[in-house]
Amino acid sequence: MVTTRTPTGLWEARNGSLYLSAPASGVTFSNATTLSGSFASVGFAVEAAVKNITITPPETAYEKQDLLGNDSNSFQNQLLDEKPVGMATLTATMVLAEDETIENIISGTFSSAPTGYSRYQLGSDNTSNGTVAACVTLLSKNTANQASFAFDNAKFTKLGDTRISGPDSHWEQDFTVVCLPKDYYYEFKN
Repeated sequence: MVTTRTPTGLWEARNGSLYLSAPASGVTFSNATTLSGSFASVGFAVEAAVKNITITPPETAYEKQDLLGNDSNSFQNQLLDEKPVGMATLTATMVLAEDETIENIISGTFSSAPTGYSRYQLGSDNTSNGTVAACVTLLSKNTANQASFAFDNAKFTKLGDTRISGPDSHWEQDFTVVCLPKDYYYEFKN
């Protein structure tokens, strides 16, 4: 017997949120609080400036190992060698309405600059915040379903590709956040 699964909710970007917090130690994920609830009093809600979010859970790769001899079905003896689990990745595009939207999250305090200016340098040990925590939450339109994806002790690996997107003159910038598999969480409310 074949069972058909029918989605009960409709997920729309208008019902989503993205929180970032630096340093990551400001957010504590526990079994007593939802992932999104962990950001209730800390961090920055940046969903009003984000589009094109992609979440890639940790992946496990397998490599085929050829061995000597044949099995009982006349195939060469082989096995799958499991490789270490990869990192979780969050990529998104910021639509910048103003400057310094996430620079202080990535780079910490700005360095010396002329009066009235803020100057940042990525990768400087003197200004880097180290780790961040991030959480993407979506609510379904027609039901009370909720999905949340959280990244703890995460690192920004990309802040770049700054561009004017077209005739509408949006100033956009891509960013990428990664974390270890042990620091990636997802939960569903149904």
